[in-house]
Amino acid sequence: MASTRSADAAMPSASAGRAIAGLPADNIRLDWLMALISCAIVFGLYIDGWAHNHDKVDDSFFTPWHALLYSAVGLAGLVLIISHFRNVNKGYRWGKALPAGYALSLIGFFAFGAGGIVDMLWHETFGFEAGIEALVSPAHLFLALTGILIISGPIRAMWGRPTDDSWGQLLPVILASTCLVSIFTFFISFAAVTPETVLLVGPRPDWHALHDIAGIVAFVMHSGILLGAALFMTQRWRLPFGVMTMMFAVNSLLMVWMRIEHTQEFLFAISAAAAGLLGDILLSGSKTADTRRLRLAAFLIPFAYSLGAMLVIQILGETAWASGGLWWEIHMWLGVPVLAGAFGYGLSLLIRPPAIPERAAT
Repeated sequence: MASTRSADAAMPSASAGRAIAGLPADNIRLDWLMALISCAIVFGLYIDGWAHNHDKVDDSFFTPWHALLYSAVGLAGLVLIISHFRNVNKGYRWGKALPAGYALSLIGFFAFGAGGIVDMLWHETFGFEAGIEALVSPAHLFLALTGILIISGPIRAMWGRPTDDSWGQLLPVILASTCLVSIFTFFISFAAVTPETVLLVGPRPDWHALHDIAGIVAFVMHSGILLGAALFMTQRWRLPFGVMTMMFAVNSLLMVWMRIEHTQEFLFAISAAAAGLLGDILLSGSKTADTRRLRLAAFLIPFAYSLGAMLVIQILGETAWASGGLWWEIHMWLGVPVLAGAFGYGLSLLIRPPAIPERAAT
């Protein structure tokens, strides 16, 4: 479905030789192209992470994995530039020749290119990052920011557009949102629910405090990012059933695949999908869910996500590594999911604050 934002945006100016006023009409084909290319960009990001985690790279900027990532970004830029020049040739102003939402994506593309050069120079000057350093490097964080500008184009474009809220209509924004979530979790993979969390299994060492803290942060942060994206989407769209299940499962599959050592670790994706399914049951089909239902979902989704991941860690600890399972006692077993749920409840207050009494508002 393609809609227009104004008659001026869709029709040429009546005066020959004058620029067409407004922006080009919404372009569902561009939404689809950018959403699919966004998936390629995120795949390139994760395969680069996989290569680093499995010793498939050396100290070189020019790797096949970087080539895949930068090629996907280049394709996004090519699509945007072609669309821009086509609309300029139709008579649209140079600064307003892309449909609503995509000007920032084009800016993000050029900024990403500049950031790639800076990243290469950074490596030449300061050397290559190792471990967590690669996730918090200023050059890499700048690339992440510019990548977010590119990928979020379909979300901005479709935000102000009427849709019938079906899978067919919303899939571009669903894919783009899943890609954005996956960028966030990639860059906090030092504190995320991944196979590395199984360091919490086996006999508890004397120096267990740091592992306990890492585990708590992982469950709260990761579930909070996924919940935040879901709540954000439900405030604009009436999500069809299955969106949250897909988003949670795909994100977990990417995170596990990037670090996988044992095939049993894909159980994390099953537990994540179960939490997403709970979210679909509670929130799908309504963008105006009553406040009490929204608060309940905001608590239960991260609670279920964290508890499910703990069960997977327990299973993996008892089978794959035969080391006795999670060392946490009931205080942590139940307390950490409650903490994650409380954080989610707080997010719901930000998404939908309590009503302000009329007298206080004036």
